[in-house]
Amino acid sequence: MKTQKLEILILFLCIFGFIGCDNKDEEGEKVTDYKEYSLTIASKKIPGVCWSDGFNYLSDVYAVKKENAQEWESLGVIDKFEFEKGYEYKVKISETNYLDYSMGNPAWTEYELLEIISKDRKDSENLPLHFIPKSYYENVQLPKYRYVVDADNNQKLIEEELEKESLIPLDFHYIFWRSEDKFLRCIAIKDDNNTLGPCIIKRKQSSGRNARILQITSSRGKCVWLWKMDFFR
Repeated sequence: MKTQKLEILILFLCIFGFIGCDNKDEEGEKVTDYKEYSLTIASKKIPGVCWSDGFNYLSDVYAVKKENAQEWESLGVIDKFEFEKGYEYKVKISETNYLDYSMGNPAWTEYELLEIISKDRKDSENLPLHFIPKSYYENVQLPKYRYVVDADNNQKLIEEELEKESLIPLDFHYIFWRSEDKFLRCIAIKDDNNTLGPCIIKRKQSSGRNARILQITSSRGKCVWLWKMDFFR
């Protein structure tokens, strides 16, 4: 008798659970929180990690400060906001949190511009070099490369020097992404205190049918590295 009552109770709980799930699905999209506040937006975007549809990806993000905050934070997208590099903005935005159990990602947040309070031409101060967390860049494998020395003289000496000192630091994590200006960019991160870049990568055709120049340029236009690459079949 006790066993029969227990089975009935378990069946009732399972049915109640299924009904609860169905009710959630039927509710559809709903707003769980809404607030408005002011932000300072820095005069340039910075490499950071965005999240979409369950995946992390590298992109140029806004550096922002909330009211009375001292540290810059990252923010990926602000709807209806047209950013112009070289200007620091003070804006009012809305932050809306949504919930929809029919979606693959049931909870998300959207930011929307409400008002531009001020727009000043200036270089924002004390900006970090990037907003890439350690958990992200440490998953990028350290670089390895091979080379062929083609020299009439001192070929062995050149090979020995290359073995002693590599062309690029091999203890940095090199991360690449395509920025909004369509340039391929690179940042190299060893740890939170040691960073190279971000830089712009340009490929140029040089003399010779299969030779190309790989030029890595800093964000200010200064050439950082310049390599000649010969492609062999």
